[in-house]
Amino acid sequence: MPLPRVSFPGQRIPPHVSLKKTEPGTTARQSKPAIFRGDIQGLRAIAVGVVVIYHFWPKVLPGGFIGVDVFFVISGFLITTHLLKRPPQNIRDVAKFWMRRVKRLLPASFLVILAGLIGVWLLAPITLWQDWGFQAIAATFYFQNWYLSTSKVDYLAEADAPSPFQHFWSLSVEEQFYLIWPILIGALLFAAIRFGWKRRTAALIGMGAIFALSLGFSIYATSTDAGAAYFSTFTRAWEFAAGALVAALGQRAYAAKKDLTSLAGSWIGLAVLIFSALVFAGEMPFPGYIALVPVLGTALILLSHSTHRYSPGFLLENRVMRFLGDNSYAIYLWHWPILILAPYTVADFGLAAQLGALALTVLLSVLTQKLVEVRFRKFIEVSKLLTAPRFLLAGSAALALAAGAFYTMSGNIMEESKDITASVKRVNAQVGTDCFGSNGLSDHCVDKKGIPESYKQLAPAPIVAKEDKPVVYADDCFAAQSDNYAQRPVCSYGNDEGKVKVAVVGNSHAGQWVPAVKAIAEERGWKLDTYLISRCAVMGERQAYDERASIDACAEYSDWTTKQIDKNGYDLVISSSRQSLAIEGKDFAASEAPAQQAFEKTLSDWKDTGAQVAVIKDTPFPGSTVGNLPDCVAENEQELSECSGPADEWIPMDPQFEAVKALDDPRIVSVSLNDKFCRDNTCYGVIGGVVAYWDHSHLSNTMAEDLAKPLDSRLKAVLDNDKLFASS
Repeated sequence: MPLPRVSFPGQRIPPHVSLKKTEPGTTARQSKPAIFRGDIQGLRAIAVGVVVIYHFWPKVLPGGFIGVDVFFVISGFLITTHLLKRPPQNIRDVAKFWMRRVKRLLPASFLVILAGLIGVWLLAPITLWQDWGFQAIAATFYFQNWYLSTSKVDYLAEADAPSPFQHFWSLSVEEQFYLIWPILIGALLFAAIRFGWKRRTAALIGMGAIFALSLGFSIYATSTDAGAAYFSTFTRAWEFAAGALVAALGQRAYAAKKDLTSLAGSWIGLAVLIFSALVFAGEMPFPGYIALVPVLGTALILLSHSTHRYSPGFLLENRVMRFLGDNSYAIYLWHWPILILAPYTVADFGLAAQLGALALTVLLSVLTQKLVEVRFRKFIEVSKLLTAPRFLLAGSAALALAAGAFYTMSGNIMEESKDITASVKRVNAQVGTDCFGSNGLSDHCVDKKGIPESYKQLAPAPIVAKEDKPVVYADDCFAAQSDNYAQRPVCSYGNDEGKVKVAVVGNSHAGQWVPAVKAIAEERGWKLDTYLISRCAVMGERQAYDERASIDACAEYSDWTTKQIDKNGYDLVISSSRQSLAIEGKDFAASEAPAQQAFEKTLSDWKDTGAQVAVIKDTPFPGSTVGNLPDCVAENEQELSECSGPADEWIPMDPQFEAVKALDDPRIVSVSLNDKFCRDNTCYGVIGGVVAYWDHSHLSNTMAEDLAKPLDSRLKAVLDNDKLFASS
């Protein structure tokens, strides 16, 4: 399941505030009664509806993620309206505002986090506990968006199973908004008094400045690092400010209007939202300037507030929309963990199961809204024992302890599993079994496939396999997309004084072979250097990143690598590549031919430096059918064949390997070790007792090291170079 875009529906409570009666002889600041905006509940219904449909059936509504923008605009509008009517006079007023948010939002969210933790414990494989436990902590304390911004932008995490708490990223943005906004409004109104401005003028100036600055930063950040920008509070602040600007227009924003201009505005705004949900796609760089479309559409509906007889009120204010709007917060909270955990309970999470999960979402949402959002909130309001601050402290502490227990428990199991893994490796080394690891699919091993009876005997154990990465990760040997490949590290292994100089060049699917090549280098006395880059296929053709800067940087890295190979005079260049990006201007299927042509030129350029070139065929790709391999193994401990798949689905297109065939040059050769992974049109994730991958596509360090001898013999067979293969 690709990494999804999840969204937040905002508050359920309508914005109206009843005026308290004053006793005879007393005075009170008079204000006009607030007008109930039924269309806002309809907007919430649309927003939560498109979000849920997008998550359950992304192909049906590819732009459903724009619901988050709708909710942020609504929240900015409602909260700013409230704060302008009743501005905080001191820190006590600010604290009261915060506690009202605690009473309204946290009981339901704490309930869902607790239910999610129980579901993880009962259903999810242990390999997920540590990460998901930490995400539960991040959700509890509302920094989930920053966790995702820093950890999920790496494309190596693309196939990681999304956690049941991932949707709290937008709740986190929302809560951060609630923390800052009353202070900001208070400061603006203080400035209004200080400089003699009208309250409305100060709000418009302040909100306008936030809108402009945040939007500008959002456009910049989205163009340079869209993954991180998507989750950032700073790239989203302008969306709240858009709603706040509507609120700052004062009573006009609330007045019911029957003129044709407002009628047109309401319909145009609604049409813009529908267009966005239908046409936008997850591949778009977002938020950036593209988010202006749903944001301005929502703001236009809020500002227009048309009550014309032909207005969209019949769409936004009917009973169904009111029901969905009233329950939108609970629906949002429940739908995501149910969607993530339900597939662990059924063999086939098809349409019937999906509809069942949706029905369960609605049922739990209604119960949560009535019993928790309403009744429990009222209990907190009247209780002298369980006040809002005490509930906040006790609830967050309890959840943190529960989530921390998951994190600690999985860590302890991992340490125990490391000992088991080391023991299994030692036993196999001492016994010298010829069915261990890369020999597991040999003819005399196929009946048992080298798989032990108990999954705990695997090397590495599945919970350890996720950390069983090649040394190039710990040594930070990759140029990273996060800084547009500005840093270009070169790591060295083997014999520094070796007379034979070898380079490993490519993306992460070249990096996965470093343990094997490193072992050969140490045996042969080679000096080994690495030129590794995340995601980018090292060739001359421009590749279709979301950000223009990354497109340029990838192409520049390819040119730089060729110059380094020429400058350092390597005897042998070893390369392998995963084609994870389309060629710029083409779809993925149409990219194979131009990619092959680009590799033909690049490989020839390397050869022209005087080096021999060896390409290793890309390895099978478990992620195409089973997702993250260690998770699959942990989930199917008694039936490891579930972690295998058809060769025609696992073996990816490999334009670099095909380029070698097309060149037909004796100094540019290729080898394949895929027979060590596949047999009789089936490819395996567990081979000879070894968990072969540490994620969805990259070889585990254990498997890569075990492939050193077969790789050495196959390179020797095709390179025909005595200098290369003389022992040190």
